[in-house]
Amino acid sequence: MRRNFTSVTEFILLGLTSCLELQIVLFLLFLAIYMVMVTGNVGMIVLIHVNARLHKPMYFFLSHLSFVDLCFSSNVTPKTLEIFLSEKETISYPACLVQCYFFIALVHIEMYILAAMAFDRYMAICNPLLYGSKMSKSVCTTLIMEPYVYGALTGLMETMWTYNLAFCGPNEINHFYCADPPLIKLACSDTSNKELSMFKMLNFTDVTELILLGLTSRQEWQVLFFIIFLMVYVVTVVGNIGMIMLIKVSPQLNSPMYFFLSHLSFVDVWFSSNVTPKMLENPLSETKTISYAGCLVQCFFFIALVHVEIFILAVMAFDRYMAIGKPLLYSSKMSRVVCMRLISFPYVYGFLTSLAATLWTYGMSFCGNIEINHFYCADPPLIKMACAGTLVKEYTMTILGGINVTYSLTVVIISYLFILIAILRMHSAEGRRKAFSTCGSHLTAVIIFYGTLIFMYLRSPTEESVEQGKMVAVFTPQ
Repeated sequence: MRRNFTSVTEFILLGLTSCLELQIVLFLLFLAIYMVMVTGNVGMIVLIHVNARLHKPMYFFLSHLSFVDLCFSSNVTPKTLEIFLSEKETISYPACLVQCYFFIALVHIEMYILAAMAFDRYMAICNPLLYGSKMSKSVCTTLIMEPYVYGALTGLMETMWTYNLAFCGPNEINHFYCADPPLIKLACSDTSNKELSMFKMLNFTDVTELILLGLTSRQEWQVLFFIIFLMVYVVTVVGNIGMIMLIKVSPQLNSPMYFFLSHLSFVDVWFSSNVTPKMLENPLSETKTISYAGCLVQCFFFIALVHVEIFILAVMAFDRYMAIGKPLLYSSKMSRVVCMRLISFPYVYGFLTSLAATLWTYGMSFCGNIEINHFYCADPPLIKMACAGTLVKEYTMTILGGINVTYSLTVVIISYLFILIAILRMHSAEGRRKAFSTCGSHLTAVIIFYGTLIFMYLRSPTEESVEQGKMVAVFTPQ
């Protein structure tokens, strides 16, 4: 794994001028502007919050715009004011990265809030009769959440690319705050990925399609694998769709456990359908190729659905704890609303995490080798193929994967510890047997699924690990 060899620990901000008299004037001017902005925006937010007549979509968006303006100015101005009065006009390397992150994130958030406000004005003026229903509280919340999520992810990705740059010599930033253009000029390493990420997030990938090597190159084995995988896929799809329909139509199965099970079946169908059709096509095809865009799409859904599934398994463990450990409170604590909230989190978090991870994959460059040593597009073999931009991807794959697996697995383990305690306290042998039987299949799925993920993804990609991961992936539950 490559490292950032930055030797610079702090930067010098040259500011607007070196003239002492002008610095005092600029300090007073910037301080006055900052105080007006803070007072004005805080006043606007408080006024909108306390005045019931202003509880409308237009003012809702305006309050968020004021909040972002407040954050934006507070990210830059305090340090700028400090530099005007200080002889040592420095900023630490971590603080510079933090300032860069919030600057980029807040710029993107503000742009999209302004776009949301324009849409709101269109709805109010052009569709006045439908305005109240179309711009409901939930719609407004969704519209305002998208800028924050997208801005935060974009800021994170851009800052990680800045972190990937090496700074060896001069540390004077020709600006009064940390910004990308002057930092790129100071870097002593290859800045191409960072520069291109600033312009429509392009990369140097010349590859338009990739070759999936599959499990084997032997023709007779390919036919056998095709038949086996086709049978497994048909059984998986029919079994899971049948499970979903049975739970849907049977009133006896309208309980939280089966509600979560239906979602797990849905994710399993989607998971296998993301990988298997292309895998079945390749043994029958002479080219065995997948387009670069198709590969990224497959990566996106694979990562998203893996995260969705691990957190659904964690939610199901919590549900079993509530059913066995607190049976009298189960119906009230695991209401329909609670179940909907619990099942929404895996989907939202999984797809947001996957978006960030896929963007980092998109940030890698593929120059020559186009052979993926796998039967579907996966991160480890893609990292092995890339000729640039893998540092951020390797770090994030290991760190994010470790955090997500650890967190969800911790929920499962703690839930089962409480379940075990509850079972041991039962006096009835029949009650214990029934409790164990409801957890057995879920616990088996957890062990196989988590074991596969840990073996495949929480290691640095090497030829040996990629080859082993390819074989282990065959047994991933679908």
